[in-house]
Amino acid sequence: EYMDSNKYIEHLVTQLEEQRWNLWREKLSVARLQREVAQSKSEGAMREKLIHELEEERHLRLESEKRLREVTLESERSRAQMRGLQEQFSRMEETVRNLLQSQGSPGQHGEGTVNIMKVYQ
Repeated sequence: EYMDSNKYIEHLVTQLEEQRWNLWREKLSVARLQREVAQSKSEGAMREKLIHELEEERHLRLESEKRLREVTLESERSRAQMRGLQEQFSRMEETVRNLLQSQGSPGQHGEGTVNIMKVYQ
């Protein structure tokens, strides 16, 4: 589960980077379309087409920003969950160590730890 969470976080980070890249590209597209609209004010049909494309680009940008926020939030939640799992695992390790220390001789502690680590792996 620990590795799956790490892979999931990596996947979310990759999605986040892709969304940022898409947002950057879309902002460039919006800027390009705005320049084209300014240059073609006298061309009515072309102007209307560009305005429509601009609105479409703006809508896509807003959707990308929304998705970026969602992915960021999901990534933060996953990181918090990962921290919780790591803390829980650390507590479990400490409990096992304490149990081993409360049983048997010092020679058994080393073997028990190795066996626990083998089981964990």
